[in-house]
Amino acid sequence: MFRRKKQEISQKIFPLEEMVSELLKLGEQQWGSYAFYHEPLERKFTEEQKKEYTARACACGREEARKLMTQFPGRKVRDIIKDMGLKGEMPDLPTGGGHVIFAQYTEPDQILVFGDCVKKAEKMIEEANLWNCLGKVNIEEILFAHELFHAVEFQKKREIYTQTEKIELWRKPFSNKSKILCLSEMAAMEFAKELTGISFSPYVLDVLLMYGYEKEAASALYEEILEAAGIREREE
Repeated sequence: MFRRKKQEISQKIFPLEEMVSELLKLGEQQWGSYAFYHEPLERKFTEEQKKEYTARACACGREEARKLMTQFPGRKVRDIIKDMGLKGEMPDLPTGGGHVIFAQYTEPDQILVFGDCVKKAEKMIEEANLWNCLGKVNIEEILFAHELFHAVEFQKKREIYTQTEKIELWRKPFSNKSKILCLSEMAAMEFAKELTGISFSPYVLDVLLMYGYEKEAASALYEEILEAAGIREREE
């Protein structure tokens, strides 16, 4: 699900142009550090393991995108969704209580992208003249692509890396293995990047889309990302 929990209110509101500019500089491993920042099992892994997991998850996303591009050459994301027998819909308003929801996948075949967040994002990009750094991105297409990966995961849950890779929490005779949840999100972001042809990680949209609803929360999220990526320490 492409959604973000409202952040603790930041002491500072950053200009959108500044945040986007800085986030565009982050590389794959730095976004991986951010993904692991919210992984429930994060403490179970060494830094080297996190790097390896990040590389494999991103490779998985790219591979699955290329498979669809080969299977459906020249087709747009919404067309691929339809060709796969999935339902891609675009209601206007997001819901979700304490969460701001931009898009979601519901098993087995429903993908929703909320039009209100797309319209807000496009307006902000225009007003801040972010086309120069982002390019002529299609926000709607990126969000649909992200959720499409989760549909692919559901269809391939017995074989796809993000679903089969597990960590053993404790050993026999009471062995218990658990999925590593952040692998799915990392792969979905890379899948969307590959499928849409954008030059940056869709993780950048976390801040951009949140900014349309709550500037303070977007700024706090921006600080959190930079902290997780090792760029700066959170200011008290």
